[in-house]
Amino acid sequence: MRHHATLPAEIPESHRDLLERPLIMTLATTLPDGTPQATPVWFHFADGYIYLNTAVGRLKDRAIRANPYVALVVIDPDDIYRYIQIRGPVVEVNEEQGRAHIDYLARRYTGAERFTSNPPDQRRVRFKIAPEKVNVMG
Repeated sequence: MRHHATLPAEIPESHRDLLERPLIMTLATTLPDGTPQATPVWFHFADGYIYLNTAVGRLKDRAIRANPYVALVVIDPDDIYRYIQIRGPVVEVNEEQGRAHIDYLARRYTGAERFTSNPPDQRRVRFKIAPEKVNVMG
C-alpha cells in the first residue's frame, strides 16, 4: 500500500503557465491488467490540484478507479523541449460535479457555453489529482 502526502507538491513558478493555459495534457493510467494507457485530455489547475473529466464507464474512468495513481505531461506548444511531468494520486472521484465541470472545460477550451455529448445525458465524472512528484524541463 502506497502512502501519499495529503497536500499537493509545489508547482515551480517557471512552468506554472503550462497548467494555467488551456493546453492539452497527456494522462497516463494503468489498466486493470497492468498495462499502461495514455490519452490527451482537457484539464484545469486550481488550488494546487489538477482536475480532469471523462464519461463514466470509459477506459480512463475504469483504469483510474482500479488504480487511482496517474502520470501527467503538458508540453509547451511553443517549445517542445519545455514541459512539466506530474505524478500523483487521484484524491477525489466526483460524479455530482461531472457535468458542470465538463461544461466549464468546454468554455475554457472552445468558448462554447456547454459541452455537447453523445448521448446528451452522458454521465460525466471529475477527477481531482494531487501532484506528488513534479519534474520540469526547459
